[in-house]
Amino acid sequence: MHTQRAFTLIELLVVIAIIAILASLLLPALATAKQKAWTINCVSNLKQIGLGLRMFADDNEERYPQSGGSITWNWTDPASPTNGWMQQIYSYVQNTNVYHCPGNAQLPANNRSPFNYFNGARAAYIAAGDQRAAVNGRQILFPVALVLAGDTIDSGQFFLPDDDDKDDYSQNCVGGAANGTPAVGWKAHNNGQNILFADAHAKWFKGYKPDEMTFRYDSIHGWQ
Repeated sequence: MHTQRAFTLIELLVVIAIIAILASLLLPALATAKQKAWTINCVSNLKQIGLGLRMFADDNEERYPQSGGSITWNWTDPASPTNGWMQQIYSYVQNTNVYHCPGNAQLPANNRSPFNYFNGARAAYIAAGDQRAAVNGRQILFPVALVLAGDTIDSGQFFLPDDDDKDDYSQNCVGGAANGTPAVGWKAHNNGQNILFADAHAKWFKGYKPDEMTFRYDSIHGWQ
């Protein structure tokens, strides 16, 4: 006769402990991989947005989309009147999914938004003194450094979740208080942020880089 030996309780506990240890080692790696995938997806979104912005400027005498106050989709800013900047370039991008940063999933459900990018219009505001001025491509002397857009997963402090016209006219959206206040939450990816520049390249940054970013037409200068 053959008898089948069962696992003892001690052996089962050892197996469970080994599985738990392996899981604890793998989970951080999986979380890092998820963040990396989000970052890559977001860079792709920004490049498509950059293409839409460029085509819009080509069709409007080098004027980029104008921003205003908080504007929801299919509504206009009474002072302009214009749709939000994302809707202004929609005919070029043909897809609202590109406005959604996957890092938005890190926010509480009631603060999540389908619109997670800002219009970099601080240079236009400084030059014109008008919160509804449009960036003029002809005045950009440092296209490789001029911040044209970037992701923002602000949790409702400055932007309404359904605002499709987020911009940096009056609140700094890049790198936190080191770049000027009031500062919008900016750590969307691995405690960093993706930024789109006027020359159409997009890149991840850990924080504000004063030698690689500018918020003025004619000089390398911070947001403040």
